[in-house]
Amino acid sequence: PSTLLSSACWLTGHLTVPLMASAAVVGPIQVEDQAGAPAASWPLGRIEVHTASIYPEGAAQDRFLPRIVNATHWTTQEKVVRREIWKSAGDPVTEDFARELERNLRRTGLFAEVTAELVPSTDEEGVRDLIVRTRDRLSISGGASGSFVGDVASGGFSLSESNLFGTGDRLRFGFFENDEEEFRGSLSYRDRYLLGTWTTAAVEVGRTDQGNFAGTRITRPFRYLEDDFAWEVNARTVEAERDYFFRGDTVTEVPFDETGAGASATWRSGTAERFWTRGLRARFTDTAYGNTRGADIGTLPGDTEATFVGVAAGFTDISGFDRVTGLDTIQFIQDIQLGFSIDAEAGATLRSEEGEVSQSQPTGSLDLRSTYRLGETQYLSLGATGAARLQSGETAGWNSRLDLRAFDLTLAPHTLAFSASLVNAEENQDLPVQLTLGEDSGLRGYPRREFSGDRILRLNLEDRIDLGISTRSFDPVSYTHLTLPTICSV
Repeated sequence: PSTLLSSACWLTGHLTVPLMASAAVVGPIQVEDQAGAPAASWPLGRIEVHTASIYPEGAAQDRFLPRIVNATHWTTQEKVVRREIWKSAGDPVTEDFARELERNLRRTGLFAEVTAELVPSTDEEGVRDLIVRTRDRLSISGGASGSFVGDVASGGFSLSESNLFGTGDRLRFGFFENDEEEFRGSLSYRDRYLLGTWTTAAVEVGRTDQGNFAGTRITRPFRYLEDDFAWEVNARTVEAERDYFFRGDTVTEVPFDETGAGASATWRSGTAERFWTRGLRARFTDTAYGNTRGADIGTLPGDTEATFVGVAAGFTDISGFDRVTGLDTIQFIQDIQLGFSIDAEAGATLRSEEGEVSQSQPTGSLDLRSTYRLGETQYLSLGATGAARLQSGETAGWNSRLDLRAFDLTLAPHTLAFSASLVNAEENQDLPVQLTLGEDSGLRGYPRREFSGDRILRLNLEDRIDLGISTRSFDPVSYTHLTLPTICSV
């Protein structure tokens, strides 16, 4: 294990021609609402929902391609939008409710434009009606790719529909292969509203060069800021190999079969701006190892079962929301949540290894997140995570990660982006940890997995340039974007 310190700088170009119209925002940033601001309240009256296809009617009538796109697209069903509305007639509402509803609808990834307005009711004085208007994104995506990265040629294709028949469900298929005989094919399906409820179900099956895999997840997430309960159950099975590398070449392969399952329940209390969470967690894994191939890397574990049971707690303070374009997205509005959060988990892991005495190990993790607007057009995001298992007062395994991301939109159309990450990991009982760094993980100019160790420090500096060139063949408000990032990695 060693500290990795290598550097490279490069200039790359990327040209994309989106089929979607750019979302309209007045300026690059809009301050939406701030926590603690007084808000007027009214009883909610009627709820109207108006959904529209990908291209506005005028553009669809005047040009051939928009007409074809709209004709082959299933417009989002009205009930999909209504399922995201947690208020009903008679409930008190504020403008903050309308803004949060807009954010939630944008977060689904189904819509290019969303507006939610509270207007005076024509039926009753002092009542506000809710009018929601949406315009869809292009939901069918497919493509083929080829690359030569880190001295390895690879290719693949994918096809997905993220709004199947206008229901919000997603169906996806993909296949990838390289000249080192590595491949991965998968088929997945997600039901956004299982049986018409707020529960989401997802399933994925596939095969790699190392074996088959499958997984399923059923979750009822928090749907709005004052939602008070969420839960999840999941299960998976995988046939795989842990590969160990030296200078990009595989030197050891450890095959294993693993099955696992997990469950969680989380309760939330407080206000929309400041709330506490508390919950229960349980996880189980059963791992069977095959015969190791290649160089000796030391003592390896026997077949192992591990069961974790614990509790979780957290606190979130939201100071406001900003609506931004040109940060991590060019075309659409990005909602930036300002403030900080802290989440912790503590419990015990019962570890049973073949030929060894079962052990109960104290286990814990911590996650810290914060995002700030430093000026009119500058953002800073900080993150710190860590987890550890203890055995007889000593560390059986641990990992940590520190992240910093900064953005400056002052020099529009440039977006300056900087990120730094420090990753550490150590494992003394299960398979040894190996972190790799190369062209496939952000270090341009080096082969894949050129460096390996248990600690990585990486810095990136990027200049994103939006040229805003109109493409009149599609739509008057569509754009061609040329990104010329200059990136340095350490």
